[in-house]
Amino acid sequence: MSSKIIISLFSILLLVQVANGQNKVDYDQVDTEITNHYKDYKYSNKKRPGYYLQVNNQNCHYEIETNELASAEYYGEFPSYSVRIPLNLQILNSGSQKLSIKMLPFRGDTLTNKANLDLTLLYYPDITDLENNFGGSTTLWNWEMPKLETLKLPYFELDTVFEAEVPYDINVLDDYAEDLSKIDREDLLKEVITEFIIKREKIINRAEDKSYLISHIKRAMIQIYPDDDLMDEVAEDMLTFSKDKEAQPLENFEMRLYYNGRIATLLKRDDKEPAIWFKRNTSGARSWQPYYIFKHIETGTWHMW
Repeated sequence: MSSKIIISLFSILLLVQVANGQNKVDYDQVDTEITNHYKDYKYSNKKRPGYYLQVNNQNCHYEIETNELASAEYYGEFPSYSVRIPLNLQILNSGSQKLSIKMLPFRGDTLTNKANLDLTLLYYPDITDLENNFGGSTTLWNWEMPKLETLKLPYFELDTVFEAEVPYDINVLDDYAEDLSKIDREDLLKEVITEFIIKREKIINRAEDKSYLISHIKRAMIQIYPDDDLMDEVAEDMLTFSKDKEAQPLENFEMRLYYNGRIATLLKRDDKEPAIWFKRNTSGARSWQPYYIFKHIETGTWHMW
């Protein structure tokens, strides 16, 4: 990223901080209004089901969304890869769920006849039952990518639906999130970059408040049925920024919108990993901080999803 762009980004940050000081909106009150949806949450029943997608790929990359929310992506260097992806965080309520898969070339501009992807949708009756393999799995659906033969496709897409029953109902996005696709793209990008700069600096400076963070991650925790210890452990892990970690520049990214344009994030262009990332000085191991945000439809304030 050039020095001009860096200066521009921090100029945006300064302007927003000044504007926030002049704005009469009570941000804490608005934030509490949203997070109160998750406070003392009561499940509709005692069931604790989990939905997972087993993904085996060969000679292709992919992106997977559930209900237009990011579930997984693979842009790795290995030609074969296998992973089991939890889907509960993208299942907001019971009923029909949309599953979208996009397969892309492993190398070059087109998929070859060596490209293959097979998927298995799995249901577990109780993902809190760690000792008994979540109560055992049931296969709900199988799919395998058709052979391309001599076709040279730049990508291959699949959209399907499946039914899910969960004991929660998450409606915050529908109630509060603005349709970001209606905002000028350049203006929106400036705002999103500003929010990411603020988030990144808070992580580096260990300036995030634990109780504030817990109030925001509780929505995600509700969808995987945590106890208080797990909630605390996740928050502590997000707050820990060790001296061995080196924050990497916020650069070479692209903006992505999800959930009918109501959620925004920044991803690195090369591997589609979160734009906020770190590297350990001793081992070179990488870690990422996913950050999804939405804009309050009435106040224009930004909030963590």
